[in-house]
Amino acid sequence: MAKKMKDYKIFGCPYCACEYYDETAKKGKRVGNPLVYCPNCARETFRDSVFEAALISEKKFFDIRFASLYAKLRIALILLYAVFFVLILLTKDMMLAVCFVAAAVMLYILYEAVRIAHRHIFVKSDEYNDEITQSLSRMADEKYAAAIIKAQGLDEDSVYYYELYKEEDE
Repeated sequence: MAKKMKDYKIFGCPYCACEYYDETAKKGKRVGNPLVYCPNCARETFRDSVFEAALISEKKFFDIRFASLYAKLRIALILLYAVFFVLILLTKDMMLAVCFVAAAVMLYILYEAVRIAHRHIFVKSDEYNDEITQSLSRMADEKYAAAIIKAQGLDEDSVYYYELYKEEDE
């Protein structure tokens, strides 16, 4: 079966200009191993769109992982706000308009509460812990860790930052 363009992403090696396909790459940002080896020259390249899990905060990890889900929910919420706005304009009853505004505010509060609860549940999940464990095992190589930190940076709320500086505090 022929591969569709959406099934893979084309990357170009900055060293030898070889183009190669990556089926694991997705559009947008993601969390994982940012290091890629060129199949032609075997030199390593860092992908800017992939973040090392141990170097980013839990909040940023969650936001990257579930960006499309919550973007869709925000769009649905905005459409619902538009419906409320039209209903407010069409009704002459001020009490009904206040009820629509109150409902809109309550929906936003509910959206934020669901997102925060989902983040707390996700951070305690096996999926998150497995990703952090894999990331910390990659970061055990000091050369790799220095290169990734130089390319990506290090959040002060990250697991790796805690691992680095908890030994100095003790």
